[in-house]
Amino acid sequence: MASLGKVLRRPQLRFGVGVLVPVAAWYILFSFRPVLQGLRMAVIDYDLLNPSASQFVGLEHFRTILTGYELFWVASRNTLAFAAMLNAGMIPLALLLAHCLANVRRGRTFYQWALFVPVVVSMAAMALLWRFLMHPTGILNSVLVAVGLGPSGWLTSPKTALPALAMIELWKALGGNVVILTAGLLAIPVEFYDAARVDGAGPWQTFWRVTLPLLGHTLKLVGVLVLIGSLQTYTSAVILTGGGPARATYMISQFVVSEALVNFRFGLAAAAASLLFVVIFGATLAQLRLVRARWEY
Repeated sequence: MASLGKVLRRPQLRFGVGVLVPVAAWYILFSFRPVLQGLRMAVIDYDLLNPSASQFVGLEHFRTILTGYELFWVASRNTLAFAAMLNAGMIPLALLLAHCLANVRRGRTFYQWALFVPVVVSMAAMALLWRFLMHPTGILNSVLVAVGLGPSGWLTSPKTALPALAMIELWKALGGNVVILTAGLLAIPVEFYDAARVDGAGPWQTFWRVTLPLLGHTLKLVGVLVLIGSLQTYTSAVILTGGGPARATYMISQFVVSEALVNFRFGLAAAAASLLFVVIFGATLAQLRLVRARWEY
């Protein structure tokens, strides 16, 4: 007990508790409590005007969404397709740019700044800019016509709207992932590369046998962040396409907002949000398990 008292009197411990308590209180009030409230709303027939009159309905909202809502399945398919396209393009491109930046000796800070600018700019502003660029008579189609190609339907065709949306989101978030991967590459000790050169390994062998294994934890972090962000996308789809054309870009987050704030079916919205949480949680665990870092330093 005396040793415990000495530990509790340590300045480092008091400082740590003083920092953690406000953060924990913030998360409890504004993160965990809303999540629990959402789960509660998913199993009751919530009455906005008279919450005390809300009735418990169990899993009825989940059954209704999964069996009687075609729009929910459309939104789910679009969201999963969007996430697959964004993840497939983001990580290889970010890794390529990060590898280039890690080998730049002069001007690295400027290049990182240039890539990071879209990250800090509002998504609403970026969406308006891209809507102007991708207009049927906009700059991008003018360039395609100038080089002898036909104009594209970018955001007005069901075939191209979702890939165009993924491309915009990739451009918006690319810089942040490049900065993270660049930091991970620069943190790898040069002794590993020196040993690889002594053993006669070429650039490609060094990348596959040294860089990628030692970058495993950083790649895992980037993959999880990209996955979570892609499954929660909302702003770009609403501003650029409004879920169209022909529901080709209608996302699950739009379904949740529409059910809650337009149709006032809060129970159905909470049930859909709970299902989205389960999908994100499961996909994150699967990715953490599949992308394992086999080597550490």
